[in-house]
Amino acid sequence: MDIKRHLGTSILFVVLLLASGIPGFAKNSRTVAIAQKAVLSGTTLPAGQYAIRWEAHSNRATVEFAKGKKVILSTQCDLEDRGKKYESNMVVYNTDADGTNSIREIRFAGSSEVLVFNE
Repeated sequence: MDIKRHLGTSILFVVLLLASGIPGFAKNSRTVAIAQKAVLSGTTLPAGQYAIRWEAHSNRATVEFAKGKKVILSTQCDLEDRGKKYESNMVVYNTDADGTNSIREIRFAGSSEVLVFNE
């Protein structure tokens, strides 16, 4: 009888732990369209849809760009709160002297947080 009770308590604990982690993960994961080939941290990202996941460390973040289950790029960036929520996802580019586009920042619909890439 004790084993069943401990097993039931353990299962409940795991379910609650997983359920509490899901909203936090969903908040730091978005799908973004990169409209044109661009360079970020020395890696060329072809145009397309990317799953972007980040883990915040105060005002810094570790960011992953993935297609399907494959991580294409992992890099660091600044995490800024601009104080106003954006209406749509937006990728902001710099055009370098050689004509290459590089990603400067990524803004997310419904959020005032911005991922800023300072290279």
